Amino acid sequence: MRSMPEIIEAKRDSLTLTSDDFTFICENIETIPREQLGAFLMACQIRGLESSEISNLTSAMLHAGKVLKTEVGRVDKHSTGGVGDKMSIILAPALRAAGATVPMLAGRGLAHTGGTIDKLESIPGFNTGLTLEEMRENPCFISRQTDEIAPADRILYSIRDITGTVPQIGLITASIISKKAAEGLEKLVLDVKCGKAAFMKSKEDAFALAKSMTRTGTDLGIDVTAQVTEMDNPIGMMFGNSHEIVECIQCLKNSGPEDTMDLVKAQASALGYDIEKNIADGSALKEFKLMCSRQGVTDSVLDQLISDPWSVLERGKTQTTLSSHNTGFISSIDALEIGKILCTLGAGRTGTSQEINHGVGITLTKTVGDYIEEGETWMMIDSESEVDSNILRRIQNSLKISEQKPYIRSRVIEVFTSKNV
Repeated sequence: MRSMPEIIEAKRDSLTLTSDDFTFICENIETIPREQLGAFLMACQIRGLESSEISNLTSAMLHAGKVLKTEVGRVDKHSTGGVGDKMSIILAPALRAAGATVPMLAGRGLAHTGGTIDKLESIPGFNTGLTLEEMRENPCFISRQTDEIAPADRILYSIRDITGTVPQIGLITASIISKKAAEGLEKLVLDVKCGKAAFMKSKEDAFALAKSMTRTGTDLGIDVTAQVTEMDNPIGMMFGNSHEIVECIQCLKNSGPEDTMDLVKAQASALGYDIEKNIADGSALKEFKLMCSRQGVTDSVLDQLISDPWSVLERGKTQTTLSSHNTGFISSIDALEIGKILCTLGAGRTGTSQEINHGVGITLTKTVGDYIEEGETWMMIDSESEVDSNILRRIQNSLKISEQKPYIRSRVIEVFTSKNV
């Protein structure tokens, strides 16, 4: 078995690393000097990783920690993050209502993208820190990654974040798929965002990541479907942590935005489930309540949450409305700008603070494709104080209006499975 310096030198010289090399790194991750791990990651960034190396790294990261037992009907979804991306909170209970077991590990917000865990923590009492044993006993949950699951990923990611190696597709693949494989999945659907507000801006990069994750998951025995989806315009009508919980409840009551529900249904279909009847008959909403209850939310809070969400969720004290300066059809809304502004107002994390304000959010009254008249309200902002005029100008500039009604395409750009990668 090679030593760490020899592994670094091999990758530096564009040699193919072996499964033993990656096993050595992952099993000794706590004791390997951080300088050597940083050098290894940079060598991967510059020289790249072959498909076999990505699969071997992912397997090594997976087996360095605890794993849940693989079972038929055990499914999950992962998204690379976006603005208004709330589908997991709708999808998980809907899948459970359709008969699936859903062990969903999710993350916090990163930069301008919202995080599923942050959104759920806006619900009073919701516990996102389940133990491994609680996960094993739970048929449907959404929780944070524990220290026991893929521990090498936690250390490698922290070093990638400060060494300029976050964008490497092989490292992204190993990070995501190792955690998902640890859930014991039969099937996995991946939502790979592509566009202005995505981490993968171009179709070329999004396709490459989708193919890499599909191949690697397949190598580990998971039935994987990757959907590349548009992330130029925000998803849905409500953005921010409490706000997106409100919209999720609307969706589970079968009255949510069409674009959001189209994505949820497409993800469920990729996993082999038709959830339309479960949304329509209320069984998905019932499973959402059961999930919340199992994860610490009291019955009284749950009853209020479903009947009148704002009676228990935080909401900014100051409301600001924005009106259109023109008449016509909304052709686009800049999702990246909306996400950045939400962070500035406190709904997401900035470089200086890890605290977030669950009550800060934005609600659209009009969206892409809608007709709007000059002076008509198109957005409402909930914040803790008056919104700076420069921010209001930026938000107003994010709205584009045209004389012609735009053609509304499906957000799903391309689909990859084990059969076409």
